[in-house]
Amino acid sequence: MDAQIIIMKKYFIISILMFSQIISYAQKNKVTDEAQKAFQTKFPTAKEVKWEMESKNDYEDSFVMDGKKGSANFSGKGEWMETEMAIPQANTPKAVMDGFNKAFAGATIKEVYKIESKEGKNYFEIEYSLKGKTKEAKLDPTGKIM
Repeated sequence: MDAQIIIMKKYFIISILMFSQIISYAQKNKVTDEAQKAFQTKFPTAKEVKWEMESKNDYEDSFVMDGKKGSANFSGKGEWMETEMAIPQANTPKAVMDGFNKAFAGATIKEVYKIESKEGKNYFEIEYSLKGKTKEAKLDPTGKIM
């Protein structure tokens, strides 16, 4: 009988610890109402939205809008910080493609993303493979490697 009580106490304590960890994790990853509202205002037609905590008070959401993959970063106060949208390679500016092809001859492009930031630092990120390795390159709108 005493062994059963000890086992039950252990299970009870373990259950409480697990429950408190779940609650702590849920609170840690809870997106603020301000960030959610700001996202809905900026991207009203976005679908398949998934939020992630980037840092202590910054959030990143991934989504699909108009058939294109994207992600956006918002502060906990709802301030938009950056948007990354996949674009077709055919829609990439010629200067960007020329700069990329010159710097990475022989590379195979996997994805192209257009990045827009609140500071106005807009650029392109190209995911590519070269010699069996997948890498990323950042280029400004003039095709200069960043």
